[in-house]
Amino acid sequence: MNSSQFNARVILQAILIALTSGLFLWAIGQENKIVTSISLFVVWMIQIWLLIRYVNTTNHQLLLFLQSFQFDDSSIVFNKQRKLPFREIYLEFNRIIEQFRDLKIEKEVEHQYFEHVIKHVETGLIAWDKNEKVHLLNQAAKKILQIPHVSTMQGFRVVQEDLPMRLKDLTPGKQEVLKIYEGNEIKNIYIRASEFNIRETRIKLVSLQNIRPELEEKEAEAWQRLIKVLTHEIVNSVGPIKLVSSSLMKMLASDDRIRKPDELLEEDIGNIYAGIKAIHSRSQGLSKFVDDYKTVSEIPKPDIQLVKVHELIHEVLALLKRGQMIGNIEIMVDIKPPDLVIHMDKKMVEQILLNLIKNAVLALGDHSSPRIIMRALEEGGSKLIELEDNGTGIPFNILDYVFMPFFTTRKNGSGIGLTLSRQLMKTQKGQLKIYSREGEGTMVSLIF
Repeated sequence: MNSSQFNARVILQAILIALTSGLFLWAIGQENKIVTSISLFVVWMIQIWLLIRYVNTTNHQLLLFLQSFQFDDSSIVFNKQRKLPFREIYLEFNRIIEQFRDLKIEKEVEHQYFEHVIKHVETGLIAWDKNEKVHLLNQAAKKILQIPHVSTMQGFRVVQEDLPMRLKDLTPGKQEVLKIYEGNEIKNIYIRASEFNIRETRIKLVSLQNIRPELEEKEAEAWQRLIKVLTHEIVNSVGPIKLVSSSLMKMLASDDRIRKPDELLEEDIGNIYAGIKAIHSRSQGLSKFVDDYKTVSEIPKPDIQLVKVHELIHEVLALLKRGQMIGNIEIMVDIKPPDLVIHMDKKMVEQILLNLIKNAVLALGDHSSPRIIMRALEEGGSKLIELEDNGTGIPFNILDYVFMPFFTTRKNGSGIGLTLSRQLMKTQKGQLKIYSREGEGTMVSLIF
C-alpha cells in the first residue's frame, strides 16, 4: 500500500494552510488590506475544508467497508479506478468483500445441505434453549410424535402431559426408552440427549428413534431362540424317558398281558431298576432346567443403596479367595476416584461380579500369565465397573448369543449366568455390555 503520496499531500496542504494563515495575520495588521484579508481568510478556510475532506474521504470509505460486514451487505464495490493515494486499499477492500461474498454463498449452500439432511434423516431431532424456545424439530421427530411444528417446549404437552419435563430432565449422555400412546397402542421411543453452546447460548439436543419395529423383530428372534433351546432341552430329556419307558413296558408286558413278579428274571429286575434310575436322572435334569428358568424370569425388586465400590470389590475378592477359586491368577484393582460410590443393589451386583469372575477364571484356563483387571470409574455422566481378562475371548460368531437363556459352550454350564446378570442390571436401570475378541480376552462393563 503506497501512503507516501498521501503523506506528501497532507504535509503540503498543512504548509499551505500555515502560509495562508501567516499572510492573513500579516494582512490584518496592514492598512487598506481589508479585501486582501477577507480573501486570505476565505482561502484559509477553503484549504482547511479541503484538508478535512481529503482525510475524511478514506475514513468514510473505511467506515463503509466495515458497515458492509455489520449489515451483512456484500454488494458494495469500491471504485478502484479513482486516482487516490490509497487506491491499493480499495482494491484490497473489494478483494475482501468478494471473499466474504463467496464465503457467504458457501455457508448458505452448506446450510441448505444440512437442512435437507436433517429433514430426511430417519432419527428425530429436537433442540431447544434455556428459555424453552424450540430451534429444531425435524420431520422425523414430527412423524414419531405425531405433532405439527411447535415453537416452545410446552407444545409437546399435546403428545403427553409430562413429555416437556421428561425431555428437559434427560441427563446428557444417558439413554432412555420413552413410552407414549399412539391411539390404543404404546410406542417405544429410544431417546438420548446432549448439550452444547452456540454463541453463549446453551442448547439441548435430543434424538428420538422409534424402536418398536426393532423391538418386535428382536422379540420374535428371542422367542425363536428360546423355543429352540426349550425344544432342545425338552427333547433331550423326554426322548430318553420315552425310549426307556417303552422298553420297560415291553419288559413288563407280553402279548398284552402284564407279567407276574415270579416271571421276571433277576436280569430283568436289574434292567428295570436301571431304566427307572435313568428316568429319574432325566426328570431331575428337566426339573433343574425349569428351576433355572424361574431364576431368570422371577427377579426380585432391587434394594437400591449408596455403596462404596472399593468395599464391594474387596468383599467379592475375599469370597473368591476363601473358596480358592482364584488360584494363581493376578488380580489388579483400579478405582478412580478411590472413594467412588454408586447407587445399586449390593447383593445383586455381588452376584453379577461373582458370575463374571467365575467366567473369567474358566476363560483363562491354562494361560501362562493369567490376569484379571477390575476397574471402577466415572465416564460421560455414568459410573462403570469393568472386569477384563486376558483369556481366550469369545468367538465372533457366538458373541450375539451369550445373553440368550441356557446358551452355553461349556459341557456342564447352565447357560443362565450372563442372562441372569444382565437381568439383574436391568432391574437397577443399568446396562451390562461385553467386548471381546477371540484370543485377546474379554471385557465386561456394568454401567450405572
